[in-house]
Amino acid sequence: MGSPKDHLPLTISEDTIRALFAFLNLPPPQSVSALSTTAEYHSIYVVSFATEVADAAFPMLSRSNKDCVELILRISGHHLPRIKTVNEVATMTWLQQNTQLPVAKVIRYDASTNNPLGHEFTLLQRLPGVAVSEIYDRLPPRLLDSLINQLVDIVQQIHAISWDGVSGLQFDHDGNIVPGPIVEETFWQQPDVVKYWPGSESVQSLNITGPYKCYTDYIAAMVRVYQHAIRLHPSLADMRDMLPRLDLFVNILSEFPELNKTRYFLAHKDLHFANIMCDEETGLITGILDWEFSSVVPATRWNPVGAFLWNGQYSEGAMAERDRLKTLFTECCAARGLSSLIEETRPNSVMQGAMQEAINYLRAIVEVRPRGQKEDRVPSWRATLESQLKILGI
Repeated sequence: MGSPKDHLPLTISEDTIRALFAFLNLPPPQSVSALSTTAEYHSIYVVSFATEVADAAFPMLSRSNKDCVELILRISGHHLPRIKTVNEVATMTWLQQNTQLPVAKVIRYDASTNNPLGHEFTLLQRLPGVAVSEIYDRLPPRLLDSLINQLVDIVQQIHAISWDGVSGLQFDHDGNIVPGPIVEETFWQQPDVVKYWPGSESVQSLNITGPYKCYTDYIAAMVRVYQHAIRLHPSLADMRDMLPRLDLFVNILSEFPELNKTRYFLAHKDLHFANIMCDEETGLITGILDWEFSSVVPATRWNPVGAFLWNGQYSEGAMAERDRLKTLFTECCAARGLSSLIEETRPNSVMQGAMQEAINYLRAIVEVRPRGQKEDRVPSWRATLESQLKILGI
């Protein structure tokens, strides 16, 4: 996919940001500065207020003993209009209400572009600490062990709450948090829809929506949008002979009850150390960031891209280090009698594993072909797709 950073908002002037606060009927900030951290989907600004002003304007925040209170303004690109912002805000609000996870409070948000910024935005509490990825190389072993142990607590807390079906989160008309459309980072996003697809197509036509009542409904929906892409895009013409088999794939899903044998729980899905804040002195986790692609998933999909415990570094040994930490995490779970945290995230049968692998490789082909990427890998991906369909009797 194209880099989301290529489509971030242009620099927003301080005057425009101040106009936003006036538009929101909030006091003018004491100062505004761009945060040096570069996020994939947001331009980020720090806005500060005198403590007495913040105490009056933002009563939902704990009173501060500092001279000023800082908030984070995240200004979104036009990647996935509306659904990404709503999903993240609803998820963070639900976590604030139902868990003890260190998640920033949402002060204001707008999932439309009808504001002085001309962009969707979230205004959040600034959490203390530093991203673990920034200090990873100097973390002493005892603090790394502490982080692993705390992450067991965090995963246990989220996984303890079961949901019905597969979904994102949203607000109903009364402000209650309810299942909503799914949001995936692998979606066709607006800039690439415009670049690679006919004008008849949209974010909605090329991606699944949801919610879905069960795992197989979720899989079937993905097959159908990928079939649509195969029928439409010239680069996928040599996949059209697969369309009848993909119809059979959808049709047989209801024939195997074990395919839906899973729990559903909320998952961050991108829980690497660049998204985890901590106190550098104590190792206490102080914040978990970037919930925009979180969703309620089948247990096997809680860590879909393998980001969990990645140190956030693009170094030669980063993946080996991630795998070492996964071993430590598994050992910590076992020592605490929580091996089920690992065990229930594995496919419950060969058939369930084949179903998921088939859709993974079908998605990969549909994702790269229209972009002219990874052509050398497509034949092996198709072979794997076909081998998984054979396991399902197709």
